[in-house]
Amino acid sequence: MTATAQRLDLVEKLSSELTALANAQFSSPEFELYFSTPLTMDRAKFNAIQMVFYNNNRREGWAFVQARAPWAVKQAIWHHEEDELFHDPRAGTDHRILMSTEAIALGATDAEVWAAEPTPLIEAVFAGWNSMNATDPWLAALTGSHFLERRNNSNLIPGGAMSMRWRNKLVKELGVAQDSLKSSNVHIVADVDHSDAIWDAVASAIGSEYDYETAIAGARKAARLDRAFRGALGHEMRVR
Repeated sequence: MTATAQRLDLVEKLSSELTALANAQFSSPEFELYFSTPLTMDRAKFNAIQMVFYNNNRREGWAFVQARAPWAVKQAIWHHEEDELFHDPRAGTDHRILMSTEAIALGATDAEVWAAEPTPLIEAVFAGWNSMNATDPWLAALTGSHFLERRNNSNLIPGGAMSMRWRNKLVKELGVAQDSLKSSNVHIVADVDHSDAIWDAVASAIGSEYDYETAIAGARKAARLDRAFRGALGHEMRVR
């Protein structure tokens, strides 16, 4: 087998493993707790506000990855983060404002959104993500960050990915108008684009079995933290 053929086999193997891992999230105990939690408007509002902090944490995470990645990967992350930090044409704004708007649509006030804090459980998960992104090999951190968007890519998840399933739950259980859930609607589309774009950066970095093992280890670590986050949200909603 030529070196090129071997590299392509590793890239294909990694893509398949990442998609399988993303699908497996939805049958984990933590995701099942999250999605089986009966919704009230207060619970939905709480979740939406905590997701604003999740967005902040993702921006920190991508910044850690970008700081240590090679030049071409830095460029890919820069283009990715333009949507998030500055202006996403699908939303007409940045994603912090977009996600805050969804919290307000679910009954939060501006004052509540800006005065809120992440809960201790959720803050601990965020610290875990930041530690991973700041200290693990850059390829592991890049693949882990990519994994979270692959997990939200409904083209790869039968039955819909995270944003689509959560939007559908809000509509079904609370009768919320689908078009009022602007953040969910945008992320259903945006994370398909983001997942595909960052995958190109991941794939270009896979040149050996060691690279493959580094990348899949990062995805598995991110998946465990992702499960911890959803489990924390499910628990926190149930105590409210």
